[in-house]
Amino acid sequence: MEVGAEALRGLAHPLRARILDELQIQGPATATILSERLGESSGSTSYHLRQLARFGFVETDPGHAGRRDRWWRVRPGGWRVSGTEFLRGPVTREAAEIVLDRYYGGRRERLQQWHALTRRRAEDPEVRRWLKATQDSVSHMRMTPEEAEEFAGELQEFLRARARRFEGRTAQSHPDTESVELQTDLFPNLVDQDIAPDER
Repeated sequence: MEVGAEALRGLAHPLRARILDELQIQGPATATILSERLGESSGSTSYHLRQLARFGFVETDPGHAGRRDRWWRVRPGGWRVSGTEFLRGPVTREAAEIVLDRYYGGRRERLQQWHALTRRRAEDPEVRRWLKATQDSVSHMRMTPEEAEEFAGELQEFLRARARRFEGRTAQSHPDTESVELQTDLFPNLVDQDIAPDER
């Protein structure tokens, strides 16, 4: 899903970002469950869940259909934000800065928390069983912008295809699993250029 300007502004609310994080990491939940985890009222989490659904970020969880309380999950397939384009637009710049700062800050924070945990609890069996599975790599290639865009698209399609077999899993249905995060970045190294990318 391509995130438009209205959805971007809707995503800029801090509680909605926290709700999305909870649903992505912990799996489906009700407004009441989220209110307890986040220290908010259930009325507030319920309202913001409906707003997230309106913008296409979450949906009713079919795995809990027919229950009295409404369960929500992150909409499968993910979404894409044209961050650079929104940062250039005067109408969308503020919302884009909020969303992107939170997004990149959260990624960095979660990775740092994992590294800190491996140092603090290096002998913990639960930590040690994940050490071999953890990957950290950097690749350098020479590409044109067009080749990089094509490469990124193929990589994302590969990741989406491989991730489909894990969709729908929860801590209850697969108690031997943990939430796993894969981070990818693709960008040009322009630090030696005389002009900034925005001024090209």
